[in-house]
Amino acid sequence: MRKVHPLLPLLFFLFILGVMPKVSAETYTADFLTFGTGARPLGMGNAFTAIADEASTTYYNPAGIAQLMHHEFNFMHATLADLASYNVASYIYPQTGKKMTFGISWLRVGVDDIPITGIPVTTKAIGPNNRPFVIGTFSNTNNAILLSGAGHLVTLPQDITIDVGTSLKLLYIDTYRNTNAVGGGTDLGILVKTSPDKTAAFSFGIVASDFLTTKLYWNTPPENEGESPHTETLLPRLKLGIAYHQKLTVFNSRFTLAADVDTRNDYEFHTGAEYVLFELLALRCGLDGRNGTSRAMYFTAGAGLQLRFVTGAAFHVDYAYQSQPDLGISNRLSLRVKF
Repeated sequence: MRKVHPLLPLLFFLFILGVMPKVSAETYTADFLTFGTGARPLGMGNAFTAIADEASTTYYNPAGIAQLMHHEFNFMHATLADLASYNVASYIYPQTGKKMTFGISWLRVGVDDIPITGIPVTTKAIGPNNRPFVIGTFSNTNNAILLSGAGHLVTLPQDITIDVGTSLKLLYIDTYRNTNAVGGGTDLGILVKTSPDKTAAFSFGIVASDFLTTKLYWNTPPENEGESPHTETLLPRLKLGIAYHQKLTVFNSRFTLAADVDTRNDYEFHTGAEYVLFELLALRCGLDGRNGTSRAMYFTAGAGLQLRFVTGAAFHVDYAYQSQPDLGISNRLSLRVKF
């Protein structure tokens, strides 16, 4: 029997010490980080912590990139509430031998070309001879860069593997008249899975998001003289996920069921399913739990077309449908390329 890696108890201790005493309260700081990435996970209700097998996993569980053996690029575009543009780009540099796998992702949510108007005579009321005119434009953007690294920790009996990973989050928010905020934080993830070669397999993921707390520092002046500039904080939270993977002889297909629980906003739940036929067509559905002003489960659905080659390269086009009261109906399209 193989010995457990000596770092494993330490990592478990850090999770308990760093997360459980400070489970996050309800907050809307940097809320764009809750939108999810990748049409495939979004179609599965954001239940992806224990699957984590594509480039978007830098967002869901950084430990998952350790299982990626090819260069992978993922791009997603969506329009939120018919107004804001949401774009995500991710790239994975795979491990060679026993070295680490690295990834980088960029998330951007923004409204561009917002007009700034003025009037010719500010002391007069607006009228036919004093009409507003555009004097310029500005953008309101939210940006996050995720720098991720992951590696294999240990292989236990029965071919149970444990991977660990971390993501460094760099945040930048830019608003009107050069008002902006910068900040950063860290996510720490673990992925445990049984052998994928078996007919039935399980995987388990755990992520300590904002592990050391995430802070945003605004450049706005303090309300009172002598006070520090305005600062916003995201407290640590815990995400737990489990997934079941079943290979089927019918249509050379496979089926995946997944469920996540997130301690954000007094617990949010996510469930999803994926059915892949002939390694060509994927059908997905899920329930995305949100607990903001009210608790609700929103239905999600999606589909994907994938072309695989004997070299291991692959081309994927994925679509996801979401409907939420705050953001309206959102159609999200993503492209994944392995090479």
